[in-house]
Amino acid sequence: MRLTPLAIEVLKRRFPGESDPVKKWLPGKPRWEKALTGLDVLSEELRSLRKRRGKVVLYGHDDMDGITGLFVGLRVLRNEGFTVVPIIPRREIETYGIRPGRLQGVLEPGDLLLTVDCGCSALEGVAWARRNGSRVVITDHHMLNPPLPEAHAIIDPQPLGPPAADLAGCGVLYAALTSIFPAYENDPQLLAATALGTVSDRVPLSEWNRYLLHCFSTIKLERLTEGLKLLMEEWPCRKGAWTGAMVRSHITSTIGKGCNSGISNMLDFLFSFDRHWCRAFWEQMLKNSEERGQVLSELTGRAMNMKDPEADAFGMTLVFMDSIPQGMGGTLASRLCRIHRRGTIVVSRREDGVLVGDTRSVGDWNMAGFLVSMKDVFSSAGGHYRAAGFSYESPDWNALREILLSNMAEYPTHPVPRPHIDLHLEELPDPRVFTCLAPFGPGFLPVAVKIGGMRYLLQIHPNCQSNWCITEDSGE
Repeated sequence: MRLTPLAIEVLKRRFPGESDPVKKWLPGKPRWEKALTGLDVLSEELRSLRKRRGKVVLYGHDDMDGITGLFVGLRVLRNEGFTVVPIIPRREIETYGIRPGRLQGVLEPGDLLLTVDCGCSALEGVAWARRNGSRVVITDHHMLNPPLPEAHAIIDPQPLGPPAADLAGCGVLYAALTSIFPAYENDPQLLAATALGTVSDRVPLSEWNRYLLHCFSTIKLERLTEGLKLLMEEWPCRKGAWTGAMVRSHITSTIGKGCNSGISNMLDFLFSFDRHWCRAFWEQMLKNSEERGQVLSELTGRAMNMKDPEADAFGMTLVFMDSIPQGMGGTLASRLCRIHRRGTIVVSRREDGVLVGDTRSVGDWNMAGFLVSMKDVFSSAGGHYRAAGFSYESPDWNALREILLSNMAEYPTHPVPRPHIDLHLEELPDPRVFTCLAPFGPGFLPVAVKIGGMRYLLQIHPNCQSNWCITEDSGE
């Protein structure tokens, strides 16, 4: 890595006490088998499944992390000769997690139910699968909170309680399967898909994720499917300095979630070698994205006028909107989070009357931890540090509001991110001396320097240019 002297000084400040801050910033290949428990169980389950000629039912999640994880699982396991049936829940009619109704008629006795990006709280779904005579291995990255489902193995980098490791769901399955089948470790298709899912899911761009993104930076486009190749061609400044926000804005948001999005066709797209079809699909997604953007702008304007003033006093944005188009709750929460630069909770009402919440965070507000601290109140709650959700069976918004506000006052955190400063300098340097540290995103923010009494934050633009801006924005 060609790091400039000033870039190395930034790393020394960001990783104090490290004998080798460069290695902390870009670690070597992780020993997945040491870091993830349960890999030996998954390996044995696949070995036994091959002998009895059963199938893998790969149960995912309908966001970019879940879809790219499904792609990883399908590519590896089908290439290894397994019969694999993917299941993608539809968020407009189904709640998050393993639902027995989706497994009936698909998961048979002796089959292996393998999850990606979900399952660590699926007590009912796992119990049903086991009563059915099936084997169950969960791969997930969300918080583990008792009681845990009685799966044959749970492969999740999180300990009980607050998150410690930050792999996305697709990254967990990539780590698991490439440990069992090492020939796929440097597969360009897997690295491209895992990079997209990782950045889309807003997990920190540090440690294991930075290793995976570094491997991704070396891939050759000609070895990709046409779908993946098109996405890599659309990836802003892929071979230069980029940020996670640029990718989410240009690619993830174009595909979208819920109604009128492309997420339900993404598996076909990622596997496709038909350039003409892929280009037509992408053009349609761009058109749909513009239409969703107009709806989102209207929603955002309404939501900004509906912020709860008491939540504001705790440094949080809390909004209740009786109706939000399917798949837009999380997108709206992300938009409000960026605008107000603070943790955000958006609550809406499903058709069946259940109140559902989508949350996003910046700073050190642990959204999953906050929601799980109230798990006795919710019918379901979980996620990870920066993105989580919940369901509240009662239709009484006022009662839920009081619960949320009360817990905001007691939960130990700082929801508004503090502006960071990496270096105090005499004069403003060329911003390009720091772009070698990219990509920037959650967990590894753009560089900020202070000259006299003024703070300057590094900005990276989609045209691959960089400059300084004077701001107290934390950079998230």
